[in-house]
Order: sequence, then structure tokens, then C-alpha cells
Amino acid sequence: MIRILFTLLLMLPLLAMAAEDVPVQTLTEEELESFEFSEQEDENPPEIEELSVGQRYILSTQRREIKELIARELGIMSLRGDASDLPTIQRLYDRKVLREDDVREWQAVGVLFGDILVEEYDFEWVSYEDDLGVSKALRWRDTNNFVFPVTVFSKRIQFGQDIDAEAIYDKIKGDIERFIAYEQRRRELGLGSS
Repeated sequence: MIRILFTLLLMLPLLAMAAEDVPVQTLTEEELESFEFSEQEDENPPEIEELSVGQRYILSTQRREIKELIARELGIMSLRGDASDLPTIQRLYDRKVLREDDVREWQAVGVLFGDILVEEYDFEWVSYEDDLGVSKALRWRDTNNFVFPVTVFSKRIQFGQDIDAEAIYDKIKGDIERFIAYEQRRRELGLGSS
């Protein structure tokens, strides 16, 4: 359930743009904190597995290609793999280094962004398969809390949104901190992980 909520929180701006005439109920942070989520089981829960050799190869290739592009276009020869790389991601957008229709390169930027979350929050890359298909996702510890960073930029570009790497990071950071606090409360109550 938390996975679905988190995915919806990430997609809400995109959904709102696609259906501007449909009223959307919004909750304040206080209302969200006290909102009672139902604990029903998914009819078809996702299958979570370690990345396959092919998926690891794709991620590795995307990292290498985007780092080579950053070196060539921005003169930055190495990245730290943490939040200090966010300004580099922003420069890619601000300087229009990537074409808007180059989904593959924007997804490679999403892989770098995901690597930042791995470094900062102890996530792991996993293969996530549900009714919609197979995705590369980040899983926080042994919980059902996932982040899907690969498409975080490409989807925004697709829907004509501006990119603010710091703001996107801060939004996801807030979501991560909330689900970490949620998992901590569950452990304190003896409910285990979601």
C-alpha cells in the first residue's frame, strides 16, 4: 500500500496536468499524517527480485554513457555519487545538453539520480514486476517501500515540466523520510515491515 501511495505521490503532478478538469482531493501534511490507510493485501503483489545480469549491464551502460556525456559537454570528469551531484544534473537541463525527445539519455540521468538515493539512504536496486511490466526500482531495506528514479526526469520532460533537480530531490527526500518514520512506528508497535 505504501508503495502505491509513494508512486502516486511522485506521479500526482503529471496526473494533474493530464486531467486538469478532474477535481483532485488534496490533503495537508497534517491530514496526511493522520490519514488511515487500509492494510489490504494487493490482489497481485509485485514480484521483487535481484537485478538480472542484463538489468545490471543496462544500468552500468547508462551510467557510463551519461558520465561520458557530462565529461564531454560540461567538462566534469568525475561525480561523487551523492547529493553534491545534483547541480551537475541541473546543468544538463539548463544548458539543454540533452534533447527533450531523448528518453534513453534522460533515463540515464534518472539512473545517476537513483545512485544518489542509494548513497544517501541505503537503498538497493531491484527488479520490480507488476501488472504493468518490469521496472528497475530502488527498495528501502527489506520493506515494500520503492522509488522509481529511472523515469523521474524523462516523464517530466515528456509532459513539458521544467526540471529542478534540487526540488525533485527534496520532494523525494521528504517522502523517503516519511516512509522511514512510518516503518519505524510499525517496528515500535511490533507490526514488522510493510
